[in-house]
Amino acid sequence: MNEETTRELPDKSSFEERVFARFDSIDARFNTVDARFDAIDARFETVDARLEKLEARAYDTKPIWQKALAAIMQTGLEVGEIKAKVAVIETKVAVIETKVAVIETKVGVIETEVAGMKIDYEGIRNELTEMRRDLKYKVKKSIDLILQFLVEGRTDLSDAEDRIKQLETKLA
Repeated sequence: MNEETTRELPDKSSFEERVFARFDSIDARFNTVDARFDAIDARFETVDARLEKLEARAYDTKPIWQKALAAIMQTGLEVGEIKAKVAVIETKVAVIETKVAVIETKVGVIETEVAGMKIDYEGIRNELTEMRRDLKYKVKKSIDLILQFLVEGRTDLSDAEDRIKQLETKLA
């Protein structure tokens, strides 16, 4: 063992007094802890009372909540049905959009062909107008020739009649 003597503590009270003082401080601490536990226990009793009250209300409102839950479940089923119907409609819309695109393409081809036909029609119309003018000109020219031939023939006929008359007068 160590040969040193025990030092004197600054507190001059006896060992027993110090131990009892320690016990008293521990006892005071336990009293504070007990008071806290009592306060917590009182709070738990209040919470328990509130829970009992809420549970009583829950039993009162349980049928209401069960009906609400059933209505929510029914609504969920109806929404599921609506989603299924919407999916079918979306599929049909996609098919219709595809068909419309095909129709638009065909209409575009038809419009192009009609535009070509209009151009051809204008060309044919211009050719017919030109042929008509040419025909009018040729018919007019032919009629003029015929009239000229008739006039000349009539003149020749008049001359021939005059000669025949002259000859007849000479013979008579």
